[in-house]
Amino acid sequence: MIYGEDALAYAHFVPTMQFDPHIVVADANKDAAAALIARKLHFKPHTGGQKHCHESIFADANLPLVYPYSAHLEITPASPLDGPHMILVHPQSFFNLALDDHSPSISLPPFPDNIRFPTLTAFLDSIYETIVDPSSGHRSRRGAESLITWVSYLFDYTIRRPFFLPNGDLKPGIAELKSSLRPENQPAFDQDIRDKFSADEAFQMRREVFRQMGRLDLANRPPPTRVPGNQAPLEQLRALKAARESTANGGDSSASV
Repeated sequence: MIYGEDALAYAHFVPTMQFDPHIVVADANKDAAAALIARKLHFKPHTGGQKHCHESIFADANLPLVYPYSAHLEITPASPLDGPHMILVHPQSFFNLALDDHSPSISLPPFPDNIRFPTLTAFLDSIYETIVDPSSGHRSRRGAESLITWVSYLFDYTIRRPFFLPNGDLKPGIAELKSSLRPENQPAFDQDIRDKFSADEAFQMRREVFRQMGRLDLANRPPPTRVPGNQAPLEQLRALKAARESTANGGDSSASV
């Protein structure tokens, strides 16, 4: 399945630039798919240095990968392609997708039928689940930023504002889209279209939906871990700013004597 900006552009009419392709495959096929791409297109395993593949220094001093279970491939001089410079191959479980079920995906000629793109409903379900209650058990700040950006593109170009009738009710098309989402993701979507999205609040509402459904195995899963945060760079910047201000003030004082 084609995910990310390519899915936005090809399947959902978003005039976005195309960055690193995100390719989703069955978990068991991830390594084989990555090896095939590397061999056919002359890519190699990523060795680091692409800042958008790693968590921000302000989020985690260890700079972990945003997609820790994915294969990261970078272009080599031998590649016949001018770009992209990076291809990411993801296991389907990371984005809560099921590729053996074609109902939540579409094919787009002239691509072969086995090259799939997520439907709007499947895309939103996957994005909200990955942000709010990720299957990996960990919330990535940089990963969430990308996903939120993709939703904003869908809102602007595919779903299209305004979402509400003059009386405050959802427009029929928006109400239909909301009801097509999995019940546990509808609260997050409802928050988002009202510009009130909160991952923490959406998480609590999602778990409550599971409780009401009797899915206690999902309702009682441990909450996702978070990035630890890293104040050191900010403290260094503050110290540097204070030192410069002190030097400047001292210079002015000596000049006036």
